[in-house]
Amino acid sequence: VNRATVSEYTPKVHIIADYIIKYPGISCVEEKEKYKAVFNDQYQEYKDLHRDIGITLDKFRQLDAMMARLLRDGKSQEQRIQSVLKKYQRKKSDPGFLEKKERCDYLKAKLSHIKNKIRIFDQEAMEDGRT
Repeated sequence: VNRATVSEYTPKVHIIADYIIKYPGISCVEEKEKYKAVFNDQYQEYKDLHRDIGITLDKFRQLDAMMARLLRDGKSQEQRIQSVLKKYQRKKSDPGFLEKKERCDYLKAKLSHIKNKIRIFDQEAMEDGRT
């Protein structure tokens, strides 16, 4: 067996998000209120990031459509194609955009986790007859 052609197996590292540990199940109304406060505090940031990312992704879709049109037009548009392609690659790999997207994805998961913990607490409280 040629060692150069055999790839090394690298096990996946499973990282537990910090909010999973920080926000376990809710055991009392006071905890529920704290969770709700965190949710409400970060929800607006999430909405703003989600809107900004949506706008940027719409621009990507527009650039994709423009590229498809330019490619159909052929050689006469070669310079425009290259210009649009460079702009597209710059925007898609922009660290600011990537950071926003990562933060938005994180907040979405965190807020979903918190909301689910609140829902479970409320459901259990109803079943136990306490509200």
